[in-house]
Amino acid sequence: MKARKRFYLYLAISALSACALACTAMSKANKLVEAGNAAVKEGEKFYEQADAKAKELYDALDGFPENRDQLKEKAQEVLDLLDKGIAKLREGASKFEEASKTNIDAQLKEYLSLKAQEFNKHAEHLEVEKDISRAVMDTSVEDKEALRARFVATQERVTQLQKEWADLEERANKIYEANKDKIKS
Repeated sequence: MKARKRFYLYLAISALSACALACTAMSKANKLVEAGNAAVKEGEKFYEQADAKAKELYDALDGFPENRDQLKEKAQEVLDLLDKGIAKLREGASKFEEASKTNIDAQLKEYLSLKAQEFNKHAEHLEVEKDISRAVMDTSVEDKEALRARFVATQERVTQLQKEWADLEERANKIYEANKDKIKS
């Protein structure tokens, strides 16, 4: 009888320990996700600011290349804001990746991994968008036609990255919808 009681006591202690470890892992994952979401949100704000500055830059391109020196300051502002946005998106992606490596449910791991990939792809997209501002500053771009050619080539790459980013987001959303009860957004 004592052996049986010890066995049940051992099972109960093991179950409680496993539950405590799972709760600890989930708590850690949730904290990482919260930090990742905050970083991504901040990165999006930098991108919005960069986008507004880029529109100002595009509106001032009428006098290009003669007004290149005046455009350089605005182009540099766009680059700086994009760099800040990229850094925040990569920070968020890193937090999601770290959360995906905790001892949590497999579906949640896959969701977090896809979100990390999504944010990294968004950062890559912003990295390519920097080429537009760089083209304005590039002295080898001697006229509007050359500038337009650089813009078109860059826009094609940006569009492709946006599709890849949207695909990752869609895949993550499908997992989220199927597992709403397990995933804290």
